[in-house]
Amino acid sequence: MDKKKGIFKAEDLAKYLNYLHNQKYKCNISPLKLQKVLFFLFGEWGAFIQKASKSNDGKDLIKFSKYLFDEDIEAWVYGPVVGDVYRNFNNETISDEELFNNNDDLKYVGHFINDLASELFELSDFRLVEISHQMKCWKDAFIPEETFHNNVIDKDDIINEFAR
Repeated sequence: MDKKKGIFKAEDLAKYLNYLHNQKYKCNISPLKLQKVLFFLFGEWGAFIQKASKSNDGKDLIKFSKYLFDEDIEAWVYGPVVGDVYRNFNNETISDEELFNNNDDLKYVGHFINDLASELFELSDFRLVEISHQMKCWKDAFIPEETFHNNVIDKDDIINEFAR
């Protein structure tokens, strides 16, 4: 896998998260929760790969990109948002078979996603917002005085903050 490219399209990952949420709760994921889960998954995955690449134990993980997806993450009023997903998401779902295509490497990533998403689903939407508002990467990109709140948060800043 190309280390500079994201592993998934953010929109496909969003559809998969909606699938997982539907499986667990029998309803679609809220737009607010979806955005925060995408953000936390991005940061935690990147930190996990970054740490693994510096460790002798992580040699089999270096094949993975630290970017879960390529799309920009923006600093909006209610926290980090993947604007492309926000504008285009329509509650579609895709299953694990569709997202991971029976690729054993991607199934490994899938276990990571499933475990963390399951934990994040347990938190309320506004608890996730509250946590994201405490993060320096969001605070640095969010400028309250601006009319439009869509400054891009640097992906490496996100990953580095999660890695600390």
